[in-house]
Amino acid sequence: MLLSTAERSGEPMQRNHASGFSLLEVMVAVLIFSVGLIGLGLLLTSSIRANHVGFLHSQATFVAESIADRMRSNVPGVWLNAYNGVWDAATAPPAPTCEAAVACNPAQVAARDVWAWGRMLGQLLPASAGTVLCTPQAGRPIPAGVALLSSPTYNGSCTITITWTEQSASAAGAVPETFTWVVTP
Repeated sequence: MLLSTAERSGEPMQRNHASGFSLLEVMVAVLIFSVGLIGLGLLLTSSIRANHVGFLHSQATFVAESIADRMRSNVPGVWLNAYNGVWDAATAPPAPTCEAAVACNPAQVAARDVWAWGRMLGQLLPASAGTVLCTPQAGRPIPAGVALLSSPTYNGSCTITITWTEQSASAAGAVPETFTWVVTP
């Protein structure tokens, strides 16, 4: 039998340390990596939710601008309070459609506008409704007849309020949201 030099001299033998990782170290590394991936997944989910909320708010702004533009192009209809009311996707279509073959008065144009606006609300925002309330400034007479058709501006303000529902992150379900804009058509 051959003896090593250390064994022959009577010195204790030293073990060589193996290089590499132990099973415990690998399991700790996998655990840390898994926690990081879970955090990344939660961050991604939160980011998508926030992006959708921003999208719905942009849609609400777009829809409010749409009715404001319609009101600016039909100021006599605003003077007649034809835009005032609550409108949604269930708004009944107007009797005259105000197409090229049929001439419409300002109130009929406003009825077509709010019907189209209600449809737009239903298509772009979930469970939505819009309210328009125009109030003239006190002290100024409301024009009538021919003066109504020649009045260039509305002397007052209109409040456009849009409501819709968003899904919340909690178990509460749908959360009502509101966008309000005050304009002078």
